[in-house]
Order: sequence, then structure tokens, then C-alpha cells
Amino acid sequence: MKSRNLFIILFALLLASCGKQEQKAKYVFYFIGDGMGVSHVTLAKLYADSVLNDSTAMSFTNFPVSSFSTTYAHNRYITCSAAAGTALSTGTKTSINTIGLTYDRTDTLYSIANKFKKAGRKVAILTSVSIDHATPAAFYAHVGSRSSYYDIAKQLLKSNYDFFASGGFLEPYGSKIDSNAVSIYELGNLQGYEFTSTFSGIDSLVKAGASSIIYSVPNPAPSSTLQYEIDRKDADVSLADITRKAIEVVDNPNGFFMMVEGGKIDWAAHDNDAATVIHDVLAFARAIDVALDFYQKHPNETLIIVTADHETGGLSIGNRVNKYDVHINLLKYQKVSKERLHKLIAEFMGNNPKARFEDFLKLLAENTGLSMEVELTDSDVQMLKEAYSTAFKNVKSAEKTPYSETDPISKVAIQLINSKAAVGWTSGSHTGQPVPVFAIGNGQELFIPLLDNTEIPKNILSASGIVY
Repeated sequence: MKSRNLFIILFALLLASCGKQEQKAKYVFYFIGDGMGVSHVTLAKLYADSVLNDSTAMSFTNFPVSSFSTTYAHNRYITCSAAAGTALSTGTKTSINTIGLTYDRTDTLYSIANKFKKAGRKVAILTSVSIDHATPAAFYAHVGSRSSYYDIAKQLLKSNYDFFASGGFLEPYGSKIDSNAVSIYELGNLQGYEFTSTFSGIDSLVKAGASSIIYSVPNPAPSSTLQYEIDRKDADVSLADITRKAIEVVDNPNGFFMMVEGGKIDWAAHDNDAATVIHDVLAFARAIDVALDFYQKHPNETLIIVTADHETGGLSIGNRVNKYDVHINLLKYQKVSKERLHKLIAEFMGNNPKARFEDFLKLLAENTGLSMEVELTDSDVQMLKEAYSTAFKNVKSAEKTPYSETDPISKVAIQLINSKAAVGWTSGSHTGQPVPVFAIGNGQELFIPLLDNTEIPKNILSASGIVY
């Protein structure tokens, strides 16, 4: 009898032990810093440590697991956000500009968000850009062209996900070639979606039992995005704000999956705008801190993954001008993004058609520190004079970058600040460099060593006990 009782006790202990080992992540946060390479993270941390004197600002860099991921697409080594987003969301590589389809666009690929939803978890998709942009779209849409914004938005309405938050839609009233299109808002209401641009509106909809909520910020920047962090006013919504609100919406006993994209890190890097990159990486880090607060309350049931889809700009800390010296502190004098500086200059030119070069120097000094806190050499002044002359002789001298518009004066001004701070750029596009991966929580051990980007979503599902 004693031996039988001992066997029962041992068997019970074995079952308990197995149960503990089988515990899976119930709450999953998937943070994607668009365009965020290792140097972007390093630069933001250096700025936080040495300029802000805040050693806690980039807490995700202290996660117990840090690794790297490849980024290449099916048909090109240097990827785009559509192909990279699809790899990170579905676990399958695809071709450039393709979202949620195989490389030849003949078959559908389903994202892990879809699998979480089918497994009974709530799903939230958040981004600092428009909700129909490539990375968020990769978690619910299936299109041959990432530019099919209206079609992408219509597919969002078929996802049945619980919460979306972003800067808004790019083509909510139909594509340019479809004049008879029904608005996304009308279609959404017909399919049970509720739209709001206030947090109090979200609270009311949750209280009323709304199943699917789409939130757009009340004061979007151009192209339906959140404001750049460097330009953001106190009243403007941040990525951390919407992350905190999203947790309130989707937190439930069955668990949730949440994708949060820091989309404008990429845009600032396309513009080779180091100060703006820093502030948007720091804003991204504050959103991660919101998830980390949640993790502290549920450490055995939460998994947080932080990564990027690709690197943008070929950013380096150190350049030929400064050799072994860095002067990152000079970036603190830049008060606005390159995008915002362009608007200020355009407004100034419109209001002051006879403005002198010295008037522009004063404008630059107020917004960038150039000629005031940041010393200009004779050659620097000559470069700015040439830019000033070009801008005034040709009002059409403004040029389009991938995600913004600039002019000769703002372009040269930001170049000078970067150069003096010892920040270098090799490209205005993406590069093929590996990107960082940080992990903490249940299943963190699955994210080492060097990963292919397609392994990340598969490992997230494995950590959550969901079949790929």
C-alpha cells in the first residue's frame, strides 16, 4: 500500500512538473521598428545616456536575449517593408512589394495574427504610420502591390481583429482609379466596425460591447501618421499612449497578440535625419516600456519580442570629418524634423519673398542651432548660400524623398548637423544589414542565435502553443 501511495505521489509530481514546463505565453507583444538597424538603436542609446543622462530610456536593450535576424527577400537581398513584413508576419519569404502572398502571387499566406485570432486570442495592430501601410498590412492583407491602399483597407475589415490604432487611412474614400468606391468608414460600419479618434470614444465603445474598434489619431501628420516625436506637442498622441490604450482594450483571460510598429524610424532614416531618428527610436522604446510594465505583472505568461524589418540609411556613428571623435550632443539643438523644417522654410519664403540670406540663418539657428550653438565654417556658409540661392531662383527646387518633401536649404542644414555630430549615412534607401532581435519572457530562449526573419513568427507561435 505504501509503495502504491508513493507511486501516486511521484506520478502527481511528474504531472505537475510537466504542466509547468508546458506553460506557454498567453500575452504576446511583437514590436517592429521599421528601418531600425543596430546603429539606430546604438545612436539612440548613446544620446539617451550622454545627452539626456537617462540610463533607463532604452530598457529593451537590457532584455536577457539579444540576437540578430537576416532581412533578405525571396528575390532580392535588400528587401522592402512589404516583403520583410510578410516574412515577419507569416514565416514565409515573398517578392518585393508583395503582401501576404507567395513570391509568385499565386497563393495566400496567413499571418500569425490570424492564427492567434483563430486560437481565441484577441488581436491588436498598432502603428505610428497609416494602418494600411506595408508592415501593419502584412498582418491582415493579401495584395500583389503594397500601394493598393484601398484594397488593403477593405481587407482589414474582413480580419475581425479587435483593435487597430494608427494615423489613419491613406485612401479611405477609394483609390484614384475607382471614383464609385464606397468609403471604408461606410463599409466598416456595415461590417460591425466602430471608428473613433478619441480615447474616451474607445472607452465608450468598449463599454458598449463593440467587437472591433478602429482608432485614428485626432491630429495626424502628413500621410496619415503620428507626429514625429521631435515635432510632437503635449496634446499629440504618442505610440506609448496607443499601446497603453490597446492593452486596456484587448486584455482578457484568454490572452492576446499585439503588433506595434514604430514606422517613422524608417521615414526619418530615409531622410538621413539623425536627430529625428533618435527621437522616434526613443518613442518606440517608451511604447516597449508600456509592454514591459505589463510583463512585470504577468512574467510567466508574457513574451515581448523587439526587432526590425530591415535597416534604412546605412547609418554609422563616426565619419571622415571627425575621424575618431563623436559630437552627438550637437543633435540636441535640432528642434524639428527635416520634414517640419522644410515646411517652416516654405512658409518663410512665401511670407518673405525678399528675405535675405541672414534672415534664413536666423531661422536655421532657431530650429537647428546652426550658426548659434553649432559653429559654421566658411565652406559651410557657402554651401548654405548656394542652397539659399537655388531655393529662391527656383521655387520648384523642392524634391521628393521616399516619404517626405525637402528643399535645398533644409537638406544642406540637416547634412551639416549630421556631419558635425559625426553621424554618417551610406544610403537614402534600405540596406541588407542584419537587424537586432531582443526578447524577454516565456519562450525567450527561442530567439537565439542568428535567426532568419521567417523563424521569428514561427517561434512566437511555438512559444504561445499555437501550431504554425
